[in-house]
Amino acid sequence: MKKILYPVAAVIVILIGYLALPPLFSAAPEIPTVPVEKGDFSISVRTTGSVDAKQAYTITTPRIRGLQITWLAPEGSIVEEGDTIVKFDSSEQLAELEEYKLKLKIANKSLERQRQEYVIQEKQLRLDLQKAERNYNEKRHEAPKLAEEAKLELELARLNSEVKLEQIKADIEKAELEVQQAREKVNQSQRELNQMTLTAPIPGMVVYLEIWKGGTRGKVQEGDSPWPGQGLINLPNLNDMIVETTVSEVDAAQVDSGQTAVVTLDAFPDDKFDGMVYNKSTLARRKERGSQIKVFDIKINILEKDERIKPGMSASCDIIAERFSDVVHVPLEAVFEKDGKPVVYLENKEKRVVEVGRRNDKDIEIVSGLEGGERICLLDPTLEEYGLPGEKATEPEMNKPGVSQRGNKGGRKRANGL
Repeated sequence: MKKILYPVAAVIVILIGYLALPPLFSAAPEIPTVPVEKGDFSISVRTTGSVDAKQAYTITTPRIRGLQITWLAPEGSIVEEGDTIVKFDSSEQLAELEEYKLKLKIANKSLERQRQEYVIQEKQLRLDLQKAERNYNEKRHEAPKLAEEAKLELELARLNSEVKLEQIKADIEKAELEVQQAREKVNQSQRELNQMTLTAPIPGMVVYLEIWKGGTRGKVQEGDSPWPGQGLINLPNLNDMIVETTVSEVDAAQVDSGQTAVVTLDAFPDDKFDGMVYNKSTLARRKERGSQIKVFDIKINILEKDERIKPGMSASCDIIAERFSDVVHVPLEAVFEKDGKPVVYLENKEKRVVEVGRRNDKDIEIVSGLEGGERICLLDPTLEEYGLPGEKATEPEMNKPGVSQRGNKGGRKRANGL
Protein backbone atom coordinates (compact mmCIF):
# COMPACT_ATOMS: atom_id res chain seq x y z
CA MET A 1 0.00 0.00 0.00
CA LYS A 2 2.81 2.41 0.88
CA LYS A 3 4.33 1.80 -2.54
CA ILE A 4 1.04 2.89 -4.12
CA LEU A 5 0.14 5.81 -1.78
CA TYR A 6 3.48 7.66 -2.00
CA PRO A 7 3.43 8.09 -5.81
CA VAL A 8 -0.25 9.16 -5.71
CA ALA A 9 0.46 11.71 -2.97
CA ALA A 10 3.41 13.10 -4.94
CA VAL A 11 1.26 13.54 -8.05
CA ILE A 12 -1.42 15.33 -6.00
CA VAL A 13 1.16 17.67 -4.45
CA ILE A 14 2.64 18.51 -7.87
CA LEU A 15 -0.83 19.15 -9.31
CA ILE A 16 -1.80 21.41 -6.41
CA GLY A 17 1.48 23.32 -6.79
CA TYR A 18 0.98 23.72 -10.53
CA LEU A 19 -2.49 25.17 -10.01
CA ALA A 20 -1.58 27.35 -7.05
CA LEU A 21 1.72 28.89 -8.11
CA PRO A 22 0.52 31.12 -11.05
CA PRO A 23 -1.92 33.12 -8.89
CA LEU A 24 0.80 33.58 -6.29
CA PHE A 25 3.42 34.90 -8.70
CA SER A 26 1.22 36.79 -11.21
CA ALA A 27 0.28 40.36 -10.32
CA ALA A 28 -2.91 42.09 -11.31
CA PRO A 29 -2.38 44.42 -14.25
CA GLU A 30 -1.63 47.99 -13.22
CA ILE A 31 -4.28 50.46 -14.32
CA PRO A 32 -2.82 53.79 -15.61
CA THR A 33 -4.27 56.92 -14.01
CA VAL A 34 -4.20 60.64 -14.82
CA PRO A 35 -5.02 63.75 -12.78
CA VAL A 36 -8.21 65.66 -13.41
CA GLU A 37 -7.20 69.04 -14.82
CA LYS A 38 -8.84 72.38 -14.10
CA GLY A 39 -7.77 75.37 -16.17
CA ASP A 40 -7.68 76.64 -19.74
CA PHE A 41 -9.65 74.65 -22.29
CA SER A 42 -9.92 75.45 -25.97
CA ILE A 43 -11.97 74.33 -28.95
CA SER A 44 -9.93 74.34 -32.12
CA VAL A 45 -9.90 73.21 -35.73
CA ARG A 46 -6.97 70.96 -36.60
CA THR A 47 -5.53 71.07 -40.09
CA THR A 48 -2.34 70.14 -41.88
CA GLY A 49 -0.33 71.96 -44.52
CA SER A 50 3.16 72.99 -45.55
CA VAL A 51 5.50 75.82 -44.65
CA ASP A 52 6.33 78.52 -47.16
CA ALA A 53 7.75 82.02 -47.16
CA LYS A 54 5.23 84.85 -47.06
CA GLN A 55 7.41 86.78 -49.49
CA ALA A 56 9.33 85.05 -52.27
CA TYR A 57 10.89 86.14 -55.55
CA THR A 58 11.61 84.04 -58.63
CA ILE A 59 14.82 84.84 -60.50
CA THR A 60 14.26 84.39 -64.24
CA THR A 61 16.47 84.23 -67.31
CA PRO A 62 16.83 87.59 -69.14
CA ARG A 63 14.88 87.95 -72.40
CA ILE A 64 18.03 87.21 -74.39
CA ARG A 65 18.62 84.14 -76.52
CA GLY A 66 21.65 81.88 -76.37
CA LEU A 67 22.68 82.49 -72.76
CA GLN A 68 24.78 80.04 -70.78
CA ILE A 69 25.09 79.92 -66.98
CA THR A 70 28.68 80.14 -65.76
CA TRP A 71 28.11 80.51 -62.00
CA LEU A 72 25.34 79.97 -59.43
CA ALA A 73 25.16 80.83 -55.74
CA PRO A 74 25.20 77.56 -53.74
CA GLU A 75 21.76 76.11 -53.17
CA GLY A 76 20.57 76.63 -49.61
CA SER A 77 22.86 79.60 -49.03
CA ILE A 78 21.45 82.71 -47.39
CA VAL A 79 21.90 85.90 -49.43
CA GLU A 80 21.25 89.55 -48.73
CA GLU A 81 19.64 92.08 -51.04
CA GLY A 82 22.09 92.97 -53.83
CA ASP A 83 24.21 89.82 -53.55
CA THR A 84 25.16 88.10 -56.83
CA ILE A 85 23.29 84.83 -57.38
CA VAL A 86 23.61 84.04 -61.13
CA LYS A 87 26.26 84.82 -63.78
CA PHE A 88 26.01 84.18 -67.53
CA ASP A 89 28.71 84.04 -70.20
CA SER A 90 29.10 87.70 -71.23
CA SER A 91 31.79 87.43 -73.91
CA GLU A 92 29.33 88.08 -76.75
CA GLN A 93 27.79 91.06 -74.96
CA LEU A 94 31.23 92.55 -74.24
CA ALA A 95 32.26 92.27 -77.89
CA GLU A 96 28.97 93.74 -79.04
CA LEU A 97 29.28 96.62 -76.61
CA GLU A 98 32.76 97.49 -77.88
CA GLU A 99 31.50 97.38 -81.47
CA TYR A 100 28.62 99.74 -80.77
CA LYS A 101 30.87 102.09 -78.80
CA LEU A 102 33.13 102.33 -81.87
CA LYS A 103 30.15 103.04 -84.13
CA LEU A 104 28.98 105.72 -81.72
CA LYS A 105 32.41 107.31 -81.80
CA ILE A 106 32.39 107.35 -85.62
CA ALA A 107 28.88 108.81 -85.66
CA ASN A 108 29.90 111.57 -83.26
CA LYS A 109 32.87 112.43 -85.47
CA SER A 110 30.65 112.59 -88.53
CA LEU A 111 28.21 114.85 -86.73
CA GLU A 112 31.01 117.14 -85.66
CA ARG A 113 32.27 117.40 -89.27
CA GLN A 114 28.78 118.22 -90.50
CA ARG A 115 28.41 120.97 -87.96
CA GLN A 116 31.82 122.40 -88.90
CA GLU A 117 30.87 122.20 -92.60
CA TYR A 118 27.69 124.10 -91.85
CA VAL A 119 29.64 126.90 -90.18
CA ILE A 120 32.10 127.11 -93.09
CA GLN A 121 29.43 127.03 -95.77
CA GLU A 122 27.29 129.55 -93.96
CA LYS A 123 30.16 132.05 -93.84
CA GLN A 124 31.12 131.41 -97.49
CA LEU A 125 27.54 131.76 -98.72
CA ARG A 126 27.05 134.91 -96.69
CA LEU A 127 30.18 136.36 -98.29
CA ASP A 128 29.01 135.38 -101.79
CA LEU A 129 25.66 136.98 -101.10
CA GLN A 130 27.27 140.20 -99.89
CA LYS A 131 29.38 140.34 -103.08
CA ALA A 132 26.31 139.84 -105.23
CA GLU A 133 24.43 142.57 -103.37
CA ARG A 134 27.37 145.00 -103.74
CA ASN A 135 27.69 144.20 -107.45
CA TYR A 136 23.99 144.79 -107.95
CA ASN A 137 24.09 148.09 -106.10
CA GLU A 138 26.96 149.23 -108.31
CA LYS A 139 25.34 148.25 -111.60
CA ARG A 140 21.65 148.88 -111.09
CA HIS A 141 22.01 152.48 -112.30
CA GLU A 142 24.06 151.49 -115.33
CA ALA A 143 22.87 150.05 -118.57
CA PRO A 144 19.64 148.07 -118.14
CA LYS A 145 21.30 144.89 -119.42
CA LEU A 146 24.11 145.05 -116.88
CA ALA A 147 21.65 145.94 -114.10
CA GLU A 148 19.48 142.94 -115.05
CA GLU A 149 22.49 140.59 -114.98
CA ALA A 150 23.55 141.91 -111.59
CA LYS A 151 20.04 141.41 -110.26
CA LEU A 152 19.93 137.79 -111.51
CA GLU A 153 23.29 137.09 -109.94
CA LEU A 154 21.99 138.41 -106.57
CA GLU A 155 18.87 136.24 -106.75
CA LEU A 156 20.98 133.22 -107.69
CA ALA A 157 23.30 133.84 -104.75
CA ARG A 158 20.34 134.00 -102.39
CA LEU A 159 18.81 130.77 -103.74
CA ASN A 160 22.16 129.01 -103.66
CA SER A 161 22.71 130.08 -100.05
CA GLU A 162 19.27 128.84 -98.96
CA VAL A 163 19.56 125.48 -100.75
CA LYS A 164 23.07 124.70 -99.54
CA LEU A 165 22.30 125.66 -95.96
CA GLU A 166 19.13 123.51 -95.99
CA GLN A 167 21.14 120.61 -97.38
CA ILE A 168 23.79 120.93 -94.73
CA LYS A 169 21.09 121.17 -92.03
CA ALA A 170 19.56 117.95 -93.36
CA ASP A 171 22.97 116.29 -93.25
CA ILE A 172 23.40 117.43 -89.65
CA GLU A 173 19.99 116.07 -88.67
CA LYS A 174 20.86 112.77 -90.32
CA ALA A 175 24.16 112.66 -88.47
CA GLU A 176 22.38 113.45 -85.17
CA LEU A 177 19.92 110.60 -85.82
CA GLU A 178 22.80 108.22 -86.48
CA VAL A 179 24.42 109.31 -83.22
CA GLN A 180 21.16 108.75 -81.36
CA GLN A 181 20.73 105.29 -82.86
CA ALA A 182 24.31 104.38 -82.10
CA ARG A 183 23.91 105.60 -78.51
CA GLU A 184 20.72 103.52 -78.10
CA LYS A 185 22.61 100.49 -79.36
CA VAL A 186 25.34 101.14 -76.82
CA ASN A 187 22.80 101.55 -74.01
CA GLN A 188 20.93 98.42 -75.06
CA SER A 189 24.17 96.46 -75.21
CA GLN A 190 25.16 97.81 -71.79
CA ARG A 191 21.79 96.76 -70.34
CA GLU A 192 22.22 93.26 -71.75
CA LEU A 193 25.72 93.10 -70.30
CA ASN A 194 24.37 94.17 -66.92
CA GLN A 195 21.81 91.34 -67.13
CA MET A 196 24.62 88.81 -67.38
CA THR A 197 24.91 89.17 -63.60
CA LEU A 198 21.70 88.73 -61.58
CA THR A 199 21.47 89.94 -57.99
CA ALA A 200 19.04 89.22 -55.17
CA PRO A 201 16.16 91.76 -55.02
CA ILE A 202 15.31 90.64 -51.46
CA PRO A 203 17.14 88.74 -48.71
CA GLY A 204 16.42 85.02 -48.70
CA MET A 205 17.56 81.46 -49.26
CA VAL A 206 18.68 80.17 -52.68
CA VAL A 207 16.43 77.36 -53.95
CA TYR A 208 17.18 75.92 -57.40
CA LEU A 209 14.22 75.37 -59.73
CA GLU A 210 13.81 72.56 -62.25
CA ILE A 211 14.10 73.34 -65.96
CA TRP A 212 13.75 71.35 -69.16
CA LYS A 213 17.00 69.83 -70.38
CA GLY A 214 16.71 67.91 -73.62
CA GLY A 215 13.30 66.43 -72.88
CA THR A 216 13.87 65.83 -69.16
CA ARG A 217 13.53 68.06 -66.13
CA GLY A 218 16.28 68.68 -63.63
CA LYS A 219 17.54 71.32 -61.24
CA VAL A 220 19.34 74.21 -62.86
CA GLN A 221 23.14 74.01 -62.81
CA GLU A 222 26.22 75.68 -64.25
CA GLY A 223 26.56 75.12 -67.99
CA ASP A 224 22.81 75.12 -68.65
CA SER A 225 21.36 77.26 -71.46
CA PRO A 226 17.86 78.16 -70.22
CA TRP A 227 15.12 79.71 -72.33
CA PRO A 228 14.50 83.45 -72.10
CA GLY A 229 12.17 84.19 -69.21
CA GLN A 230 12.58 80.74 -67.63
CA GLY A 231 12.60 80.57 -63.82
CA LEU A 232 15.98 79.63 -62.37
CA ILE A 233 15.99 80.31 -58.64
CA ASN A 234 13.30 80.78 -56.04
CA LEU A 235 14.29 83.22 -53.31
CA PRO A 236 12.04 82.89 -50.23
CA ASN A 237 12.47 85.47 -47.48
CA LEU A 238 13.00 83.38 -44.34
CA ASN A 239 12.29 86.33 -42.05
CA ASP A 240 8.54 85.88 -42.50
CA MET A 241 7.25 82.30 -42.71
CA ILE A 242 3.70 81.03 -43.11
CA VAL A 243 1.76 77.76 -43.22
CA GLU A 244 -0.47 77.24 -46.24
CA THR A 245 -3.32 74.88 -45.38
CA THR A 246 -7.03 74.24 -45.90
CA VAL A 247 -10.14 73.68 -43.79
CA SER A 248 -13.26 71.82 -44.86
CA GLU A 249 -16.39 73.78 -45.64
CA VAL A 250 -17.91 72.19 -42.51
CA ASP A 251 -15.27 73.83 -40.26
CA ALA A 252 -14.81 77.01 -42.31
CA ALA A 253 -17.42 78.97 -40.34
CA GLN A 254 -15.29 78.54 -37.19
CA VAL A 255 -12.14 79.96 -38.80
CA ASP A 256 -11.47 83.62 -39.51
CA SER A 257 -8.59 86.06 -39.82
CA GLY A 258 -7.07 87.17 -36.55
CA GLN A 259 -7.54 83.87 -34.73
CA THR A 260 -4.53 82.44 -32.93
CA ALA A 261 -3.08 79.06 -33.82
CA VAL A 262 -0.56 76.57 -32.48
CA VAL A 263 1.82 75.31 -35.18
CA THR A 264 3.70 72.02 -34.89
CA LEU A 265 6.31 70.98 -37.44
CA ASP A 266 6.67 67.30 -38.26
CA ALA A 267 10.44 67.72 -38.14
CA PHE A 268 10.29 69.09 -34.55
CA PRO A 269 7.20 67.48 -32.95
CA ASP A 270 8.16 68.57 -29.42
CA ASP A 271 8.26 72.28 -30.29
CA LYS A 272 5.18 74.52 -30.56
CA PHE A 273 5.13 77.80 -32.47
CA ASP A 274 2.62 80.63 -32.06
CA GLY A 275 0.69 81.53 -35.19
CA MET A 276 -2.15 83.72 -36.39
CA VAL A 277 -4.59 83.32 -39.28
CA TYR A 278 -4.12 86.24 -41.66
CA ASN A 279 -5.94 85.11 -44.78
CA LYS A 280 -8.97 82.96 -45.58
CA SER A 281 -10.13 82.48 -49.16
CA THR A 282 -13.50 83.96 -50.05
CA LEU A 283 -14.67 80.98 -52.09
CA ALA A 284 -14.39 77.24 -51.56
CA ARG A 285 -12.69 74.95 -54.06
CA ARG A 286 -12.51 71.23 -54.66
CA LYS A 287 -9.85 69.61 -52.52
CA GLU A 288 -8.63 67.56 -55.48
CA ARG A 289 -9.64 67.14 -59.09
CA GLY A 290 -12.76 65.01 -59.23
CA SER A 291 -13.28 65.19 -55.45
CA GLN A 292 -16.63 66.22 -53.99
CA ILE A 293 -14.96 67.62 -50.86
CA LYS A 294 -14.87 71.42 -50.73
CA VAL A 295 -12.19 73.31 -48.80
CA PHE A 296 -11.19 76.88 -48.04
CA ASP A 297 -7.55 77.97 -48.36
CA ILE A 298 -6.05 79.29 -45.13
CA LYS A 299 -2.75 81.10 -44.52
CA ILE A 300 -1.26 81.25 -41.03
CA ASN A 301 1.60 83.54 -40.00
CA ILE A 302 4.28 81.87 -37.88
CA LEU A 303 4.89 84.63 -35.36
CA GLU A 304 8.17 83.26 -34.04
CA LYS A 305 11.40 83.37 -36.02
CA ASP A 306 13.47 80.19 -36.01
CA GLU A 307 16.33 79.33 -38.35
CA ARG A 308 15.17 75.71 -38.41
CA ILE A 309 11.91 76.60 -40.16
CA LYS A 310 12.35 76.06 -43.89
CA PRO A 311 9.98 76.14 -46.90
CA GLY A 312 8.40 72.80 -47.75
CA MET A 313 8.26 71.46 -44.18
CA SER A 314 5.07 69.64 -43.20
CA ALA A 315 3.10 71.24 -40.39
CA SER A 316 -0.07 70.70 -38.38
CA CYS A 317 -2.02 73.63 -36.99
CA ASP A 318 -4.60 73.95 -34.24
CA ILE A 319 -6.63 77.05 -35.01
CA ILE A 320 -8.19 78.24 -31.75
CA ALA A 321 -11.89 78.85 -32.39
CA GLU A 322 -12.95 79.27 -28.72
CA ARG A 323 -11.05 79.49 -25.43
CA PHE A 324 -12.38 78.99 -21.89
CA SER A 325 -10.83 79.26 -18.42
CA ASP A 326 -11.38 77.37 -15.15
CA VAL A 327 -12.80 74.34 -16.94
CA VAL A 328 -12.56 70.85 -15.41
CA HIS A 329 -11.54 68.44 -18.15
CA VAL A 330 -10.26 64.89 -18.52
CA PRO A 331 -8.94 62.76 -21.40
CA LEU A 332 -11.64 61.32 -23.64
CA GLU A 333 -10.54 57.75 -22.95
CA ALA A 334 -11.12 58.23 -19.20
CA VAL A 335 -14.89 58.56 -19.62
CA PHE A 336 -16.97 55.38 -19.95
CA GLU A 337 -20.61 54.67 -20.54
CA LYS A 338 -22.49 52.60 -17.95
CA ASP A 339 -26.25 52.10 -18.11
CA GLY A 340 -26.49 54.96 -20.60
CA LYS A 341 -24.68 57.43 -18.34
CA PRO A 342 -21.13 58.79 -18.55
CA VAL A 343 -18.93 57.69 -15.64
CA VAL A 344 -15.30 57.85 -14.55
CA TYR A 345 -13.38 55.63 -12.15
CA LEU A 346 -11.34 57.18 -9.38
CA GLU A 347 -7.91 55.88 -8.50
CA ASN A 348 -9.50 53.63 -5.83
CA LYS A 349 -11.77 52.16 -8.57
CA GLU A 350 -14.84 54.00 -7.22
CA LYS A 351 -17.35 54.73 -9.99
CA ARG A 352 -18.39 58.36 -10.31
CA VAL A 353 -21.28 59.51 -12.52
CA VAL A 354 -20.39 62.76 -14.29
CA GLU A 355 -22.03 65.29 -16.61
CA VAL A 356 -20.01 66.02 -19.72
CA GLY A 357 -19.97 69.17 -21.82
CA ARG A 358 -17.76 70.57 -24.54
CA ARG A 359 -15.04 68.43 -26.03
CA ASN A 360 -12.06 68.63 -28.32
CA ASP A 361 -9.96 65.95 -29.96
CA LYS A 362 -8.17 65.06 -26.71
CA ASP A 363 -10.21 66.13 -23.69
CA ILE A 364 -13.82 66.50 -22.63
CA GLU A 365 -15.31 68.99 -20.16
CA ILE A 366 -16.71 67.66 -16.88
CA VAL A 367 -19.62 69.90 -15.91
CA SER A 368 -20.32 68.13 -12.63
CA GLY A 369 -19.06 65.12 -10.70
CA LEU A 370 -15.39 66.16 -10.43
CA GLU A 371 -13.74 69.23 -8.91
CA GLY A 372 -10.21 68.91 -10.31
CA GLY A 373 -7.13 67.38 -8.76
CA GLU A 374 -8.54 63.84 -8.42
CA ARG A 375 -6.84 60.94 -10.16
CA ILE A 376 -8.92 58.78 -12.47
CA CYS A 377 -8.38 55.54 -14.37
CA LEU A 378 -7.72 55.38 -18.08
CA LEU A 379 -9.03 51.78 -18.20
CA ASP A 380 -12.27 50.34 -16.90
CA PRO A 381 -11.29 48.51 -13.68
CA THR A 382 -14.51 46.49 -13.66
CA LEU A 383 -13.52 44.50 -16.74
CA GLU A 384 -11.94 41.12 -16.22
CA GLU A 385 -9.43 41.67 -19.04
CA TYR A 386 -7.55 44.91 -19.58
CA GLY A 387 -5.74 46.37 -22.51
CA LEU A 388 -2.02 46.90 -22.29
CA PRO A 389 -0.98 49.82 -19.99
CA GLY A 390 -1.28 53.04 -21.92
CA GLU A 391 -3.49 51.58 -24.63
CA LYS A 392 -6.33 53.92 -25.51
CA ALA A 393 -9.68 52.64 -24.26
CA THR A 394 -12.67 52.44 -26.55
CA GLU A 395 -14.47 55.78 -26.53
CA PRO A 396 -18.07 55.71 -25.22
CA GLU A 397 -20.87 56.77 -27.48
CA MET A 398 -21.06 60.28 -26.02
CA ASN A 399 -17.43 60.89 -27.06
CA LYS A 400 -17.87 59.90 -30.68
CA PRO A 401 -18.40 62.46 -33.47
CA GLY A 402 -22.01 62.93 -34.43
CA VAL A 403 -23.42 62.83 -30.86
CA SER A 404 -24.68 66.19 -29.58
CA GLN A 405 -23.23 67.45 -26.32
CA ARG A 406 -23.56 70.64 -24.36
CA GLY A 407 -21.82 73.38 -26.28
CA ASN A 408 -20.69 71.01 -29.07
CA LYS A 409 -23.39 70.01 -31.52
CA GLY A 410 -22.61 67.24 -33.95
CA GLY A 411 -19.08 66.75 -32.66
CA ARG A 412 -17.69 68.89 -35.49
CA LYS A 413 -15.45 71.06 -33.36
CA ARG A 414 -12.04 69.65 -32.64
CA ALA A 415 -9.35 71.17 -30.50
CA ASN A 416 -6.43 70.96 -28.12
CA GLY A 417 -6.74 71.49 -24.37
CA LEU A 418 -4.11 74.00 -23.30
